[in-house]
Amino acid sequence: MIQDKITQVWVKLTGRKIKPDAYSWLNGIIGDQDIISDKYFQNIARAEGLILETNAPQSGLIDDISVLDFSREELEKLNPVVKDFYEHTSDYDFEIWSEWMGIFKPFGKLLTVLFSKRLQQLNVPTNALAAAKGLKSEIVKLKQHNKVVWTIWYRKIKSTNDVIYSGVYTTAFVPYFNKNLLKVVFPLPNGNASVIMTKKVLEDGSLLLSSDGKKFGENGFYFYLTDRKQKHWAKFVKALHEWIKVYVDEEGVLRTDHDFKFYGINFLNLHYKMTKKIPHIFIPSESSVAPLL
Repeated sequence: MIQDKITQVWVKLTGRKIKPDAYSWLNGIIGDQDIISDKYFQNIARAEGLILETNAPQSGLIDDISVLDFSREELEKLNPVVKDFYEHTSDYDFEIWSEWMGIFKPFGKLLTVLFSKRLQQLNVPTNALAAAKGLKSEIVKLKQHNKVVWTIWYRKIKSTNDVIYSGVYTTAFVPYFNKNLLKVVFPLPNGNASVIMTKKVLEDGSLLLSSDGKKFGENGFYFYLTDRKQKHWAKFVKALHEWIKVYVDEEGVLRTDHDFKFYGINFLNLHYKMTKKIPHIFIPSESSVAPLL
């Protein structure tokens, strides 16, 4: 599509040509040339002979949150409910509220028309009622010999069946920080977009993730592009920053505030409420119990 080609030309002209081996922290899954949705991870599983496991009990975005190089003091301070959420994400249900700010709301609708609906990726609701019925959330694990190769968080809006989020959760050792950071990859045609985030444990035990870096090599938002000649480009988008705060409120409810800024101006706020699923217990009725002989 023409809009995809324009984006790719922009990355080539304003980004930098790279060698993947020299920037391994930017490597990630490459999307298909058309619809993203759940197609790309099904194709990967087929091509690489991986076993696809969806929403197994206690599946998390991160198997062990300590892989993010928390200090001992940080792990002791981190609220155990926040830790449990990241390590057992499939055990939670989600509600979402979204708010596009002022003049940016038309941009949200334009993004939906040009990219999101067609690619089935990043369908952020522009109408608050669209997500009123909640989200369908799936943790997808691609495994080889019982070892996790990729973890995907796949979320759809129940009322529209649109994919709001299809992101690959992983970590990356970023040389600038000399440590592992959280990295989320969003496959796109012939490339991907990725967000690399630093973390901070706040005094109340909340976890704050941020992509507020100022230059290439720091935490932030990156476009990655490749072509049939195996050439590679990367673009650091210094104007786009986001913050994710995962916390337990005063009523004991697990919540997330997800804020986006463009050149320092807040343009999109997302709020999530996460609730632990209640295990289904089968209670037999009189009609389902066979009479004793």
